[in-house]
Amino acid sequence: MSSTDALANSSTDSFFPAEKAAHILDHMNEDHADSILNYAHHFARRSAATAARLSGIDQTGMDLVVTEPAGETSVRIAFEKPLTSPEDAHMVLVGMARAARQPAAANPDAATAKARAAIDQLKSGLRTAMLGTASAAGEPDASVVPVVLSADGTLHTYVSEMSAHTKNLRESGRASVMVIEDENTAAQLLARKRLTLRCAAAFIERDTPVFATVMSAMKEKFGPVMQHLEGMTDFHVVQLTPARGRLVCGFGQAFDVDPIDWTKVSHVGGDGQGHGHTARK
Repeated sequence: MSSTDALANSSTDSFFPAEKAAHILDHMNEDHADSILNYAHHFARRSAATAARLSGIDQTGMDLVVTEPAGETSVRIAFEKPLTSPEDAHMVLVGMARAARQPAAANPDAATAKARAAIDQLKSGLRTAMLGTASAAGEPDASVVPVVLSADGTLHTYVSEMSAHTKNLRESGRASVMVIEDENTAAQLLARKRLTLRCAAAFIERDTPVFATVMSAMKEKFGPVMQHLEGMTDFHVVQLTPARGRLVCGFGQAFDVDPIDWTKVSHVGGDGQGHGHTARK
């Protein structure tokens, strides 16, 4: 929704010149989506919200469009007192952002719930992932590969012998996998939800139950093309076993993720260290 559309549907009145109000909406939605979501959690008590955008602002408060599992809804948040001038809006919004952020830091249950919701969102849309590998000489490579996820947190991909990443996986036995939120659905492009996993890589022989199970899942997920690729013997199933996981939900919202049970998360402190989860043995 553009700022013009938002203003047409908001409670914005003559207190704000139209250009000023449009600037506030655009700036907040483009650069401070995390703060708007915190407004929804704290002031509107919408703890299940996964995204929010500012749709209007006037002398007495602001309007948000909040995304929850059940869909979008409009909410009104009143200012503590009416603004005396349009220039007051900046400091009031900053102060409210600080107030909304503090309870999140002090409430680990809410932070954990948000992290788990982000993981569920990433898992539900998981079809491909970014794969980072390096050659024996240290030459890096980045690619996109199909993936299927097992109940124990391991991932499997199907890769061509001709690809640089396949050679790198054989040489190093390691990879970094990133699952990231779609740009088209992200509230803030620079703070997209993403899960990065440091993995050990192992090639799976064709005549094994694991290979058959993975190919069945691949065909269900990707359709007829996998029926064709399954018979190509220069393609290989590779098992990617996470040793460490790191989830980013937004600016300043990073969590260590248990490599076996992704529902177990721990907030990463200011020193960059998590609290409580160790690597998979």
